[in-house]
Amino acid sequence: MEPTTGPGTGPNRRGASVVQLICRAYGLSDPSEITMEHIHRYVADRRRTEERSHQLRERFRAHIPRPRASDDAA
Repeated sequence: MEPTTGPGTGPNRRGASVVQLICRAYGLSDPSEITMEHIHRYVADRRRTEERSHQLRERFRAHIPRPRASDDAA
């Protein structure tokens, strides 16, 4: 089996399973090493990351005023 190279093969590629992501996140060599604590910590970290990125997106979203319609007051 040849290793895959090119775009979409990095550590954030979409084809990785949650088990693979947890192993990478905590340096586990085998999926059998995963404990419930690893799973809970991974889920909590992902939630915090999502919340933080959502807050940043909202804060830095460009405010583009809507165009005025012809019947809007000046």
